Amino acid sequence: MWRPASLFAVVLLAYLPSVRMGWIYDDHVVILAQAPHRSLGEFAHIFAERHFPNLPYYRPITRSTLLLQKFWHGDQPAYFHFGNAILMGLAALLAYSLLRLPAFRVHPNVALFGAALFALHPVASSCVYPISSGRESLMPALWTLLAVYAFLRSGRFWQLLAWVGFVGALFSKEQAVVVPGLFVLADALKLSEAPADRRWPQWIGRYLPAVLILLAYFVVRHSLFGGAQYQFGSFSGPLYSFLYAIQTFFIPTLQLVYEPPLQVWLSPAKLGMALALFAALCFMAFRAGDTVRPAFWFWSGWFALTLLPTANLLRQEAGCDERYLFLPSLGIVGILSAVTTWRWEVQTEIRWVKWAAVTVLALCAFVTLHRASYFKDDFAFSWQWLRTDPRSFNAHYNLGLALAREGKAEGAMAQYSEALKITPDHAQARNNLGSALFEIGRVEEAVLQFSEALRIDAGYADAHFNLGNALARQGRTEEATIHFQRAVRLAPSKANFRNNLGNALAAAGRVDEAVGHFKEAVQLQPDYAEAYNNLGVALVSQGKLYEAIGQFNEALRHQSNYGDAQRNREIVLLELEKQERGKRE
Repeated sequence: MWRPASLFAVVLLAYLPSVRMGWIYDDHVVILAQAPHRSLGEFAHIFAERHFPNLPYYRPITRSTLLLQKFWHGDQPAYFHFGNAILMGLAALLAYSLLRLPAFRVHPNVALFGAALFALHPVASSCVYPISSGRESLMPALWTLLAVYAFLRSGRFWQLLAWVGFVGALFSKEQAVVVPGLFVLADALKLSEAPADRRWPQWIGRYLPAVLILLAYFVVRHSLFGGAQYQFGSFSGPLYSFLYAIQTFFIPTLQLVYEPPLQVWLSPAKLGMALALFAALCFMAFRAGDTVRPAFWFWSGWFALTLLPTANLLRQEAGCDERYLFLPSLGIVGILSAVTTWRWEVQTEIRWVKWAAVTVLALCAFVTLHRASYFKDDFAFSWQWLRTDPRSFNAHYNLGLALAREGKAEGAMAQYSEALKITPDHAQARNNLGSALFEIGRVEEAVLQFSEALRIDAGYADAHFNLGNALARQGRTEEATIHFQRAVRLAPSKANFRNNLGNALAAAGRVDEAVGHFKEAVQLQPDYAEAYNNLGVALVSQGKLYEAIGQFNEALRHQSNYGDAQRNREIVLLELEKQERGKRE
């Protein structure tokens, strides 16, 4: 037991410094922008929702873990980082358990080294340090490891657990669709403990659960995304993806190189060295003979199959990234473990093998610990991304978002402008550039950017809302009302959209309609002080002074220092006092 315990402890301690890190990149959309779920019904509804607003991602189990932590811990990143560190420790334990199965004939000490290398290799760091994108790689990896381990065992319990693991992996991330292929590969190589003399009906029954699970999964996906969710990539995409995987695993970079395009990651010298190392490893596996060869074919298949979904057969948001290599890397680790066990049996070479293993593991752990500095916060992350790839749209855009959140509008404008030079027809970047311009008072330019965003995407609710605000600032109330109405139709659950529509209607003299929208706003967001105040003002114009006092009180209950509500309340109270005095006279 000392090996698994020490493995988990080392991995957890290696990643424990991550609790000092903050939120970066996708965390703001996937976690911070989400309302905390507080009931079983709300969590169940996750299984009928997209994972990301504008991408065909369906990852309800992964999303459930993040929102459950948000329910428990609020918006405190340390707990999320600690959760990722624990998950990586569990992944290391499952990798160790898988390597130790009798079918692979791996020495316990070699399995310990292999599992540690799997968890501490620099590619693994991209599955721990960023909270949301890391979790999206860790969760399916954990379920996949569990599923394959269980499938290689005999008995009904283990077979049931294998299919549970497949369901967990598939509903954690789309790439787990290849897990049944790993099952078939294990059976074909006679590595599983299942009887090899089964007849065809028995084999069909063995894999029938995969068909039913996949059918249910694709029905749900189709209901969410329709039939236009897949676009084929280039024929060269898979080749470059496999070369990137080999180069990155064997010769990882000291600095973070996030989502690199071909011209950034491809190094003929590094690739040549990596291919030579990989070829030497394969040669040694074949030289070892039948004791290693079945494991070699299985782990080679593992590497190919688990990498295939992210190998650009289908067009994806990012062509390459280290997090895609985490689960496939176990394939190379498995081959290395099998060959190392073979060499371990040559007594004269044990000391050499031990020192080589310790050196490799120490170097990988050092790089992994060094990488932590690049994930400290959005600024460190984005600047590093730009240093390695100045032509990255996402890096400029993400830095613009980070600057905007800090109130640095001019810096944000500069980054959005750079991003738009790279991708001019990006509606969100246009909208955000418009917001930055609006914030510093350049309203006319903001109107142009919001209008351009709507030219690119006429159904972009935020751009309609922001254009409405800009037009209202210019006194163009009728035009502003039209865009607020469109924003409300597109996103009826946003309280601020209804509040601002109410303001525009009230300014146009359509007070009765305005009151309706203010009431909707406070129903959608019961602590919305501004909407209560605006509702009170509208009620005053209707002569409903006592009702207005109630709304001003609500505004002050939710925001005690709300000056407008205090003044409006005092004015109405004076008016009521004046009316009472007039009645007495």
